[in-house]
Amino acid sequence: MATFKYQLQRYLDLIRFKPAQESKQFIIFGRGRSGSTALVSLLNCLPEVYCDGEILDQPVLWPQAYIKAHTVKAQVNIYGCKILSYQLRDLQRIEQGSDFLHQLTQLGFQIIYLRRENLLNHAISNIRARSFGFHQGKSTKAWKERKVYAHPRTVVDWIDKSQRLWEYESSLLRGIPHLALTYEQDLANEAQHQATINSICGYLLTQPQTALCHYRKVSPQTLRDSVENYDELVNYLKSTCYYHYLCVETVCP
Repeated sequence: MATFKYQLQRYLDLIRFKPAQESKQFIIFGRGRSGSTALVSLLNCLPEVYCDGEILDQPVLWPQAYIKAHTVKAQVNIYGCKILSYQLRDLQRIEQGSDFLHQLTQLGFQIIYLRRENLLNHAISNIRARSFGFHQGKSTKAWKERKVYAHPRTVVDWIDKSQRLWEYESSLLRGIPHLALTYEQDLANEAQHQATINSICGYLLTQPQTALCHYRKVSPQTLRDSVENYDELVNYLKSTCYYHYLCVETVCP
């Protein structure tokens, strides 16, 4: 953790800015590898919006004040940032996460909850990211043809972890107004992007604008094309409660 003196100076640097008049704030909340990077890219195409990345990816003192200070510094009509659920639980050590989110809404933040429904594809996405790189970029044929060996037990462990985070997120959001989005329905295909941005603009009560994501999927389109040991994985999953995720293959970025 950064020293107390450093963090205190950081807060003083942030709060010296005057807030933009009638500014709005939002949070993209959820897990990693669920399309949040693409969503941030889309939102930053809007002239009134500035969306930060993961500003709580390191432990900080007084995280609520830290988020609010970033809002002031941004000097835009609409400010947002990305907060992953594990960061509240494991990095910031916030015991009452639901109170934390509720208090942010009391400060004027609106919550966009982004999740991924197919936890098998989510697991493979995490495994690929750790093998080949975390972020999307320019698509190449060679990159798309790369397959990853996904140890079946590792895949199930990832799904278990995602399931627990899903339940944790649901508990934090219970009773808190939010806009719910899913990767599969709202971000997986470029054709969905503008409708998603229009929905978010409606939620934030701002005028919709044309948005274009600067990231491109660089992974194979199907699980079979993505996983080197596909048949081994399928046979293993048949004996688990997660086999239903194979019934309909979706994109695995």
